[in-house]
Amino acid sequence: MTTKQMVFNDNYWGPHREGAPQLYVRANTQTKPAPLTYSHSIGRGEQTGQGFRYPVAMAINPRTGCMYVANRSYEYRIELKRITMCTVDEEFLGQFSTGGTGDGDIFWPRGIAVDRDDKVYLSDEWLQRISIWTGEGEYLGKWGTPGSGDGQINRPAGIAFDSQDNLLVVDGSNHRIQKFTKDGRFLGKWGSFGRGDGQLNYPWGVEIDSQDNVFIADWRNDRIQKFSPEGDFLMKFGSSGDGDGQFKRPSGVAVDRDGDIYVSDWGNDRLQMFDSHGNHIYTFLGDATLSKWGVAKLDANNYMWKEREVAWGLEREKFFEHPIAVEVDPQGRILALEPYRTRIQVYTKNK
Repeated sequence: MTTKQMVFNDNYWGPHREGAPQLYVRANTQTKPAPLTYSHSIGRGEQTGQGFRYPVAMAINPRTGCMYVANRSYEYRIELKRITMCTVDEEFLGQFSTGGTGDGDIFWPRGIAVDRDDKVYLSDEWLQRISIWTGEGEYLGKWGTPGSGDGQINRPAGIAFDSQDNLLVVDGSNHRIQKFTKDGRFLGKWGSFGRGDGQLNYPWGVEIDSQDNVFIADWRNDRIQKFSPEGDFLMKFGSSGDGDGQFKRPSGVAVDRDGDIYVSDWGNDRLQMFDSHGNHIYTFLGDATLSKWGVAKLDANNYMWKEREVAWGLEREKFFEHPIAVEVDPQGRILALEPYRTRIQVYTKNK
């Protein structure tokens, strides 16, 4: 093994093996103990059924434990677009919807949320609408009008319900947040294009904490902003870069019961953890192992196991690649969603 190394993103990268092409593998050099422990991964790449195809959003029903994962798939295989139902413990429960432009279809899903009545809401940035299903996947209806006026939307992104069961919609290309009743009646808005406090630049993910404070992943501004339930600016943290506490296109944000904040740092291929004041705690590079679904597929074809035995570079499998969303489940587990690697990495918080 050679000793050649180089520094990248405050982490050391080393050669794969002697005599092999120069492949550099990420290694975590943080000296403090990790506040989270990796638990397991969910998912495998599948066209349909037990797996995902370019998953972009997830939401968990706290009452039933059902997790809904929106699969954007690809435009050349529109029929593979769907919503997968499963549990965090990787029990497959079914799927619904398909790709298209008709009622109940999805095209470019961006955000997903569950209301108090177990109904599933999904924002579609291509179809410019919010679609609604029962918890079992029966289509109920839709609302949304393209535009920039009050109550109109332009490429809606993340969505989340507050304590009053009103839906907050990240109105991405209008650079604002809008609040609606569940049937689509406009209640209010805040935000405008820019870099100042309270301004936004193509915002994406949204989280609402136990006090109804609103956290926004301000994607093009490389920061997280926090607002009061009425939309008053409270706090911001983050800047452009690849150091600890910096971001490159943050796409998702979540808050746990202790007030700690998690950000899917999409462009830096990592998950970052912060305290309630926005101070950096830890950076996670990924720890994935094969999921139960993945092992079952390989067990069904022993030749695939043999292919893995001779493949080089498999140590890269564990690392995050463009994590797009992060959620905290009712048990306090932290889930990070990766579209390109068709999986969710699950962590538990250390006591």
